Amino acid sequence: MCKGAICGNCSKRTWWGCGSHVPSVMDSIPKNEWCDCEPKTEKDGTEYPPMGTMAGVAKALGDS
Repeated sequence: MCKGAICGNCSKRTWWGCGSHVPSVMDSIPKNEWCDCEPKTEKDGTEYPPMGTMAGVAKALGDS
């Protein structure tokens, strides 16, 4: 299962997990808040930010 995360490089929103649920995590987040780092992850024809880290998940949960 994928979860929201905060990128350790740019401090913007990304995801972490298996990769199968990236759209369900990222599609509700405005694209201007998405991580800009490379390489992108492509899922269902859409480019998403690269996977973050487990530390980024903890940071995202702390921001809730």
